Amino acid sequence: MKEPLIAREGLRFLVPSLVLFVVFCALRYSTLSLVCFLFTLFFLFFFRNPKRVIRDEEGVFISPADGKVVEIRDVSGGEFLDGERTKIGIFMSPFDVHVNRAPCSGRVTTVQHRDGAFAMAFKKDIDQVNERNYILIESGADKILMVQIAGFLARRITCYVKGGDMVKKGERVGIISFGSRVDIYLPKGYEPMVDLQEKVRGGVTTLARKRPDTHEAASVAKGAVDA
Repeated sequence: MKEPLIAREGLRFLVPSLVLFVVFCALRYSTLSLVCFLFTLFFLFFFRNPKRVIRDEEGVFISPADGKVVEIRDVSGGEFLDGERTKIGIFMSPFDVHVNRAPCSGRVTTVQHRDGAFAMAFKKDIDQVNERNYILIESGADKILMVQIAGFLARRITCYVKGGDMVKKGERVGIISFGSRVDIYLPKGYEPMVDLQEKVRGGVTTLARKRPDTHEAASVAKGAVDA
């Protein structure tokens, strides 16, 4: 299905500002019409949903959001996942595209929303304090947790998927209105392909790649020696 160029969540802001712009123009209220026109442009920009060419490469997770990488660290345990994981945090400024995409293809096993605060999205431990939405995806033998986190300006998290849904890599799974953060928890068998402070693009940037299997690597090496 063809994706709209403007996320549908923006219509509740875009339509009123556009109507007011037309009304004020008709009444010749130049200042008010200019203000409404600027708001209309802002909402068009903020809720844009640009077309992305998704690279469906095997053994690769793609970025779920546009923004800047603000955290890369190993974590252990958790409410939805066992064992060690690699956590990557992506901060979305008001200038970034805010549509969130699936980092891989698979089946959504859990979607759970948690109420919380609206602290700055780059502060420590906001993933445990702020309002957030958990999306757990099962991709083959791997489980990937994606967390949509509200920020200081973000007051609405929208999730398009529910438990049991099948998603394709790069498919839109939600949006966070007016800036925030998306965290992703990767299996330890995957190596991060991004650095701190790096700018990433949802559905485009390779976030992590599966490490070669030890036995497979050994077989390849042996074959090279025999040759």
